[in-house]
Amino acid sequence: MTAVPTLYRVAMRVLAPLYRAKLYLKRAPTREIGERFGKDYATVRTTRPLIWCHAVSLGETNTVEPILQGLLAAGYALWITNTTQTGYARVGQLFGDELAAGTVYQSFVPVDNAAVIERFLAHVKPVAALFVETELWATTLAKLNQQKIASILVNARLSDKSFHGYQRAKRTSRSMMDNLTLIIAQDEDSAKRFRQLGATSDKIRVASSLKWSSKTNPLMIRRAMRLQEDWQLAPRRVIVAASTHAGEEALIWQAVQALPNARAVLLIVVPRHPERFDAVAEFFAEQTGNAVPRRSQHAAPSPQDSVYLADSMGELGVWYALADIALVGGSWVDIGGHNPIEAAVVAKPIIMGQYTQACQAIVDKLHDVGALQQAADAPALSTILADWLARPDAAAMAGRQGQALAKQHQDATYQQLAMILDCLDSHHERRVATQVRLIDNAPPPTQTDGKTIIDDFVP
Repeated sequence: MTAVPTLYRVAMRVLAPLYRAKLYLKRAPTREIGERFGKDYATVRTTRPLIWCHAVSLGETNTVEPILQGLLAAGYALWITNTTQTGYARVGQLFGDELAAGTVYQSFVPVDNAAVIERFLAHVKPVAALFVETELWATTLAKLNQQKIASILVNARLSDKSFHGYQRAKRTSRSMMDNLTLIIAQDEDSAKRFRQLGATSDKIRVASSLKWSSKTNPLMIRRAMRLQEDWQLAPRRVIVAASTHAGEEALIWQAVQALPNARAVLLIVVPRHPERFDAVAEFFAEQTGNAVPRRSQHAAPSPQDSVYLADSMGELGVWYALADIALVGGSWVDIGGHNPIEAAVVAKPIIMGQYTQACQAIVDKLHDVGALQQAADAPALSTILADWLARPDAAAMAGRQGQALAKQHQDATYQQLAMILDCLDSHHERRVATQVRLIDNAPPPTQTDGKTIIDDFVP
C-alpha cells in the first residue's frame, strides 16, 4: 500500500465535520447522514460475493448499469453507493426487484475518512470495488489496497483539464495510481494521462466507452408512440432539450423563438436536476405568459402550447423517441456535455454546445458521420435547427448515421465486463497465494503446554 500524504489526511479530517454540518443545515435525512459517516447500513442478507460500486450521480449510474447487470448474472451481489440524490433514486428505479431480493444494496457514499471507510468495509465486506469514470478518493483506495480488495476504475476518463488538476497534487495522485488495481480507460488520451500521473502500464487497459452501450428500450418507444397519438403531434415538429442546466433553457428558448416556423414547434424540456423543475416552469411561464404543462401533473400540451416540461425521472428515452431533433444539455454551460448516445440509438439528429469535454471522443465520432452538430450560441443553434427542420430527410439521414455508428460500438459492455472479471479472478488467485506464503513462512503457534497446533488452511 502507498501511504496517503499527511496534508491530504489532515484536510479530510478538517473537512469531515464541516460536511456533516452542511448536511444538517440542508436537513438531510438522518439515515443519509449516518450512511455518509459509516453507520446505519442495511443488513447484508446474501451469501454471494459482494462487489461495491460507486457512481456519483444519475449519468454515471446509467452508464455503469449494463456492467452491473452483467456482474449480477455472473453470480455477484452489489452494494451501490451514490453521491447525489438523483443517482440514489435511479438505483431504486433500475434495481428495485434486486433490492427487495437482497442481491443489491444501496447507500450514500462514505466520506473519505479512514475510520469511516474502515467501518463501511467491515460492514459490506466487498471482494472488489468499482469506481465509475474519474471518482477517486485517496484514503478509500489506500484502505482497499491495505485489505487486499481489488479496486477498479471503470470507463475511466481523464480530460486535459482534470489531468492538470490532479498534477497539482502530485503525491496524492501518485498514491491513488499506486493503490488502484486496474484502470479501464475509455480512450487512448485518458490512458496516456493516467500513465503520466504515475499508473504503470500493466494496470491500464483501453476499451470503448460504456456510453456506447445505450440501447433502444421497446417500452419507451411504445410510450412515445402513444403520446404522439394522444397529444396529436403529427402536424408539429418536436425538439427535445435534454439534461439542461441553469442558463441553457434561456439560450435554447431564444434559438427556438427565432425560427421562421416557431409556432409549429413543440419544445420539450427535460432539466437534469429535479430541484430545478419549479424554477424552469416559472421561467417558461414568464416567457410564454401561460402556465407550462408538466409531466408531473399528468398534463398534455395543447396545440397552442409551445413548451412542455418533462419533470419526471427515468423517462428520457420516451422524450428522445418522441423528438425530431435532440439537443443534449450540459454543453452550453461548462459542464462538459451529457451522453449523446441515448439520442443516437433512437436515430435522432443531435445538436450540442461547445462544452463537450466530458464526452469529446463520442462527440467527434458522431460529428464525423454527420449525426451531430455543435452550436456555440443561440443564433448558431437557431440556424442549425432551421436547416434540419426545413430538410427533414437530411435530418432523418443524420439520425440513422448516428444509430449505425452506435451499433458498431455495442460491444463496449462485453469488453469492460471481461476485463473486470479477469481482474477479479487474477486478484483472487494472488490473494490466496499471498495467504499461503504467509502461513508457510510463519512460525507454528504453540499451546501453553508447548505442544504445536497445526490447523489445515482453507482458502
